Amino acid sequence: MANKRDLKKYIRTSCGAAAVDMILARDAFPQIKRADVYNIVAQAVALQQGSLARVSIDFDQTPKDFENKAIYNKERTKYFRQAYAKLLADFADGLDELVKKMNEALPEEVRKQIKEALAE
Repeated sequence: MANKRDLKKYIRTSCGAAAVDMILARDAFPQIKRADVYNIVAQAVALQQGSLARVSIDFDQTPKDFENKAIYNKERTKYFRQAYAKLLADFADGLDELVKKMNEALPEEVRKQIKEALAE
């Protein structure tokens, strides 16, 4: 991501889209249990809140802790790259889990209807 604002938009958009997709699937296919929809939307909200809380990261060292400013900048950049890579990996894992639960919530007859509609 280019900056924190873009990362936050990405997180909000992804989680929001997953929640809306599940709600729309429930409206389109009444066979889906309301409890499953509620749990999946709640999980999407929890994933969003947890990920957004982790976006603001602080480097706990100061330039005085290093020999010179160049080494400080190099270590700081390395720290932020690792932290954001971990955040994005955890977020992707959370979204994958969310999608799996969404697919599990769909009854077999609904899956067949979707496959037939896509085949046309």
